[in-house]
Amino acid sequence: MTSAVRAKSATAAVGVAVDESSGSSNGSVGDQDVASSKEAVLRYLIRTRYEQYVFAPWDDPIILIIEQLEHIEHRRSAALGNQVAIGRDPSQEDSLNDLGKVISNMRQDQSLVPIVKHIEQISDIQASNGQELASLGSLRELIQTIREEWPRDDSIKQRLKEIQILGMPPVWNLCFGERIRDDRCPLSLQTKRHKERIQAMMYERQTWRIRERMKTASVALVLCLNIGVDPPDVVKIQPCSRLECWIDPSSVSPPKAMELIGSNLQMQYERWQPRARYKKCNDPTVDDVKKLCTSLRRNAKGERILFHYNGHGVPKPTANGEIWVFNKTFTQYIPLSIFELITWMSAPSIYVYDCSNAGIIINSFQPYAKQHEEELEKALAAAQQRGGVQQLVGGSGGAANVAANQVQLTNQMVSYKNCIHLAACAANEILPMNAQLPADLFTSCLTTPINIALKWYAMQEKLGMVPRIQSELIDKIPGKVNDRRTMMGELNWIFTAITDTIAWNTLPRELFQRLFRQDLLVASLFRNFLLAERILRSHDCTPVSLPALPPCYRHPMWKAWDLVVDLALQQLPEILDHNAPYRQLPFFEHQLTAFQVWLDSESESRTPPEQLPIVLQVLLSQVHRLRALELLARFLDLGPWAVNLALGVGIFPYVLKLLQSSTRELRPVLVFIWAKILAVDPSCQVDLVKEYKYFLSVLQDTSVSKEHRTLSAFVLSSIVHNFLLGQTSALQGPLLSICLEQLNDGSWLLRQWLAICLGMLWQNFEKARWSGARDLAHEKLYVLLRDSIPEVRAAAVFALGTFISSVTDRSEEQANNIDRIIAITMLETVGEDMSPLVRMELAAALQWMVVLFESQFVAVYLAEHMRGHVSAASFVMCPDPRDLTSSTHSLERHVTIRRGASSSSISNMGGASTSSGTGSSSNPLGRSKSGSGSSGGRGAAGAAGGTNSIPFQSIFTKLWLGICNLAQDPFPRVAAIAQEIVEHVRDTALCPIMAAKEATMANASEKCSSLSVSLPPSPNTRVNYLSGGGAPGGAGATAESPPVGAAASGASHWAQKLRLSGSGACIAAGDPQTILQRKLRTSSINDETDSGPAYSRGVAGAGAGLGLPSGPRESTHSARSSGSESNHYLEPGHSLTPIVLTEFIPWAISYFTRPGKERYSSAEGSAEEGRQRFPVDRNSTELRRRRLRFLRNDFVRRHAGRKHQELMDPYGFDVCVWNRKTQFTPSIVKLLPYEPQIAVAYREKVLVYDFQYNSVRTYGAESVGGNFTGYSSGYGSGSGSSSSLNGSTPRKSGAHTSGGGGFPAAPFARVSSIEFINAQDMALNLVAHEDGVVRVWQSSPPASSGTSEDTPSKARLVTAWTALGQVNQHNHRQRSVASGGSIGKGADASGLSSGAIGSGGIVTAWQQCSQHLVIGGGGCRFIRIWDVERELKLADIPLGRSETCARVLSPYLPNMRSDVILAGCDDGSVRLFDKRCPPQDAGISAYRRHSAPILHASLRGNGLVLVSGCTEGRISVADLRGSQSPINPFDVVYEWDAGADVTAITSHQLEDTVACGNASKIVIYSLDGRQQKVLRTNEGFIGPKIGHPTYLYFHPYKAQLAVGFVDNTVAIYSPTPVL
Repeated sequence: MTSAVRAKSATAAVGVAVDESSGSSNGSVGDQDVASSKEAVLRYLIRTRYEQYVFAPWDDPIILIIEQLEHIEHRRSAALGNQVAIGRDPSQEDSLNDLGKVISNMRQDQSLVPIVKHIEQISDIQASNGQELASLGSLRELIQTIREEWPRDDSIKQRLKEIQILGMPPVWNLCFGERIRDDRCPLSLQTKRHKERIQAMMYERQTWRIRERMKTASVALVLCLNIGVDPPDVVKIQPCSRLECWIDPSSVSPPKAMELIGSNLQMQYERWQPRARYKKCNDPTVDDVKKLCTSLRRNAKGERILFHYNGHGVPKPTANGEIWVFNKTFTQYIPLSIFELITWMSAPSIYVYDCSNAGIIINSFQPYAKQHEEELEKALAAAQQRGGVQQLVGGSGGAANVAANQVQLTNQMVSYKNCIHLAACAANEILPMNAQLPADLFTSCLTTPINIALKWYAMQEKLGMVPRIQSELIDKIPGKVNDRRTMMGELNWIFTAITDTIAWNTLPRELFQRLFRQDLLVASLFRNFLLAERILRSHDCTPVSLPALPPCYRHPMWKAWDLVVDLALQQLPEILDHNAPYRQLPFFEHQLTAFQVWLDSESESRTPPEQLPIVLQVLLSQVHRLRALELLARFLDLGPWAVNLALGVGIFPYVLKLLQSSTRELRPVLVFIWAKILAVDPSCQVDLVKEYKYFLSVLQDTSVSKEHRTLSAFVLSSIVHNFLLGQTSALQGPLLSICLEQLNDGSWLLRQWLAICLGMLWQNFEKARWSGARDLAHEKLYVLLRDSIPEVRAAAVFALGTFISSVTDRSEEQANNIDRIIAITMLETVGEDMSPLVRMELAAALQWMVVLFESQFVAVYLAEHMRGHVSAASFVMCPDPRDLTSSTHSLERHVTIRRGASSSSISNMGGASTSSGTGSSSNPLGRSKSGSGSSGGRGAAGAAGGTNSIPFQSIFTKLWLGICNLAQDPFPRVAAIAQEIVEHVRDTALCPIMAAKEATMANASEKCSSLSVSLPPSPNTRVNYLSGGGAPGGAGATAESPPVGAAASGASHWAQKLRLSGSGACIAAGDPQTILQRKLRTSSINDETDSGPAYSRGVAGAGAGLGLPSGPRESTHSARSSGSESNHYLEPGHSLTPIVLTEFIPWAISYFTRPGKERYSSAEGSAEEGRQRFPVDRNSTELRRRRLRFLRNDFVRRHAGRKHQELMDPYGFDVCVWNRKTQFTPSIVKLLPYEPQIAVAYREKVLVYDFQYNSVRTYGAESVGGNFTGYSSGYGSGSGSSSSLNGSTPRKSGAHTSGGGGFPAAPFARVSSIEFINAQDMALNLVAHEDGVVRVWQSSPPASSGTSEDTPSKARLVTAWTALGQVNQHNHRQRSVASGGSIGKGADASGLSSGAIGSGGIVTAWQQCSQHLVIGGGGCRFIRIWDVERELKLADIPLGRSETCARVLSPYLPNMRSDVILAGCDDGSVRLFDKRCPPQDAGISAYRRHSAPILHASLRGNGLVLVSGCTEGRISVADLRGSQSPINPFDVVYEWDAGADVTAITSHQLEDTVACGNASKIVIYSLDGRQQKVLRTNEGFIGPKIGHPTYLYFHPYKAQLAVGFVDNTVAIYSPTPVL
């Protein structure tokens, strides 16, 4: 390649340059009038292209073709010289392939046909045997022909060597311009903090814990068999079923058989509930049953009783639901009413009826139970009504009587809702009499399910896959039910899993929890009841239950059970006959595979997996446990709904028990599962306190992946979150030291959660705070304040904020010193952070300093008003607080602290502060032990002058200034949070003064009070507490008045506040001036013993600072008044009440709540750990749409240049293809590179017009109101300030103050620059304002065609920050941050800047590839670079001369990578910088061809040609490669004068076009200075009248010129239409 500077970009963009060669072609050679010979045509082609090479948009494909041909020629020459073998050399085949590749790439460009033909001829010659030398000669001739027309130029290499010799920054590998493919160019501002609200994730919370776990404590076995005598109403067949509890009654005597049957039945029940009390009652009487039931209920108390009734020896139940028992002589059947039985049994209870027509009993019970519940509700309602009257009459005694009566009534009347009934058959059915089955088939199914299931299976001929199995063999199955390694144990285990699965997939969730999870015996009975339903229905019998279950006998899982039984029975003969070992069944393995298939389906509309209860049972198997846990973790990662399902099915006790396992393989997956559970249900922290060491060991083990260590940190954070027992336990372990050791880990997510874990550990836990202070934890967290990830910085601020708030006893000097240093460090480090998330947490952290040192901030607030020479009287009587703020001036902002300074040095930061006046010269710091110690006899003037004794350069002044800055933050939510803090201080400061004022006016006259001026409003939902003088008492108000309006006699809003603070004595003085003097004297800034926190007695404030909901701020102020000797600090166990709350912590927790596909990629490695990227879903709709947009972009780039060259008049910009009237004069117009849209800016507003949809979107103050979503809503905000601050728009009435009367809502300054972020995809609009504020907007979907400028569509504010804080006050607003917060008017907002940029305005340049925003101007003597993705300031590059500032920054083409920054300055110089170098060494060279301020400076698309113009009209085109002199590094190619009245200049970065505008015309020049076209007033017959152009802008690719005119018109001129 000819240029070394081009080498890097040409090499990296070989494919792109060849693909897009049409963009720089000169049309088809067939249209040229050239010689007929091939060589002449070839030479003409190369010569023409070389003439355009200097101004080519990218490297011409011929450059790459020459390099490839020369490389092939060199290789063939070397091969022929060394060839010794006979036959075709392999290198010849390679060169043939290379030539073929060259031809295939060139065929895409029709203008390269002559070269293609020459190379094809060479290839044909080379392919022939023995023609190697001939083909090589032809290749050399072709290369020589091309080189004659396209000579080498190595002058730039020599120039770069000279620069290196002179010691200038190395630029050998400096990239001036390299285009990156769309899919490889990163997208900015796509992280979750930019795309969603900063609030907790909203999802449905389901209760999964069993509220009332019950236990069946007693079992009554009532057997009415009367062996030997059949009941009269049942005719039995022969043969008939005879077995009762697997015993044949006829085999022994009746009494012996009765005893055996009862004992067997008890043993069968004891398998399911071995600890219950069992009572048998054989052939009982009514009295026996009554005695049995009452005694069991008396012993069981509130626990459940089971009543089992076997009525095979008595008649069927009656139609009234009566069961039969015997008389004492067994001569009669005696009916027993079910209602009497229920009365004796009481509740809760469960009934099992094994008799014919058993459904009658349930049918009779239901209406009785329903009627009973209605009577119970009426009785309770009547009791409550009587109790209400009695309570009104009897007071507290009546309330006690009501409670006693209700308890007595509840004991008398029992609810039967919890009664459970199981019946063997329906009301009109009799029990089966199959002789192959037992007579008590229902009881056998309930108590011995495996035996009866196997026997029934063996009976089924259609299912009989093992005909050799006999019923006798089934009785010999080895093993025990509770031994899962045996056949019987595994069959029971599988049966439990299958029946659980059937119930979980069939029953409602609440009923499943009640029947299958509340009571072990009830769960076993209902599992077995499902089997009874299947078996009995096969014999025309329908079991009935209450509560009723849906039919389950045809569930598909029964087929799986049949397969399991068949596989088990196949092994039985070998096991019994040959003692063969038992082989485990593959059931669980197959079900896990099915579960995995369900997980792999990735369908959004799929139903929950039916295998989930089986996975629960698999956790009991050591063989499949790891796989089951991994699949369970994948399932939980689908979202909160999956976690709720898993908890509902009963996963919790299993995974809790597994924490006691020492298997290392299970640790990562268990940590993941518990993180998902705690993210959805934080209440599980109570269960994990004893197991915290398990997660501590994972966090400490560096061999564990960083992802799982992060999950461990989150779990530990959840354990200690507002949980004292968890904090105490974790502090005893090495949690603190482990977190501090890993704070500098490479994983940003781990760093974030380590910081959050530390913050939660010492939140409201002073012991942990001092333990951290000994380890210098706060200093180690300082490093994270400069982290590259905003979430990490926010977490560090949160941790330092809780570090400050954890100490409530402020009598210790050391605590005060540490906290002051922490607060100042946070303010200086992240006070101007780019991320609103960090600034929000900073405001929330600084509130603790305000709460703890309230009186000092009050003193600063009052002193600021007094410094403005406002007398105390005028201040108190001022009708509008805005009149006060307009006369104040800002304080000094920068105070440096020497680290490790002693308390005295911190207290005396203001230097020597001598007191003017009398009374306090010996106490320069204002520390007062009593009110008399510092009260002098000064009047109003003395009060005003005495404020000089307060050191304004103290630490509290700087903190107050930082809070006031945050209250004027450009991001609405940050401003709203800080505004709450300012209002809190304001209310505290003004409360005694305003109360005294109201009292004075009320005492003067009722008429005067009714006409009094309006007081500053205050939110009604908050009561503030202040530091006042005097003891409680004095004149106080009796009722609270409205916050705004006339002050009633003896009743006012401020007096109410003052009375609550216990400082009512101030009102008695009746002199506002005296009160102000006393407050200024007693509330010293540096008096830490005079401060105290506001706290709520009896309220722990568990959610402080964590985004948890809280009520109004009702706190008791504990600052010491001037007349008090004792300090009132927080009592142990009480926590501070926050002024504001943020939802950063709930939002951070939601990261683990959301599905895995919505979390960042967890790829590890140095290249990935610092990035926030989402996993790529290659099938997503969003990705397909993005690819479509990339294809559109490629089409635009390919065809824009070709269409321009095919035009008859390439400079035909005199055709107006689009125009629109605007409300005001447009100051900036810009065309989007790929969308058919134009952005227009005037005043503080930006409008984007869409040609395709004929719509307009507005970005301005009115677009913010309620529509910003990143970092918004869900916070505790004041009732008055949030609306105006969120809107951030000044009210038309002129009342700019917020609802609380503090700071006015920050208005938008004039728009100074516009950039398009993510232009290759969905463009975001970056708007820079003249006050240094940058806002990034995202538009809503296209508005309707009827949308007008007056009805703007909604826009979302993505982010906003102050990109340049030190801006020129003469050109735009300077935001003052004095207390009270007025905004200096500065220049008029409607003033029009001259020229394209305006004098001293903010200028920007956006580079998508590096995601860097370059910003300058505004009077700043440097250029600042922001990393928008990491939201960090990278560097401030000085311009080299202290008297100059940047007026223009060269724009970057979309997707163009460049290491160069080109700035045009107001001294006429154009400066080139290398942004890779350190700021002091970044300057490369300066181009000084202009003597007036630069109006336009731009590097063309190839990065090596500079086009610049100044306000005097001189336009220069320079080539960076041309000069050999190190003094002037640029070689001027063309230069001409466009006239001294030029107001706007622009140049096309790809085409050779320059546009200049003045008051009378717009002139189009070519790059050689020739005038091509003039646009004059009334150009053409129907052409629009054009006026004075204010801004000119060429489309980055197309031949379109956008113009803004002074007559409120925007137009686009182009030889082609806009669509």
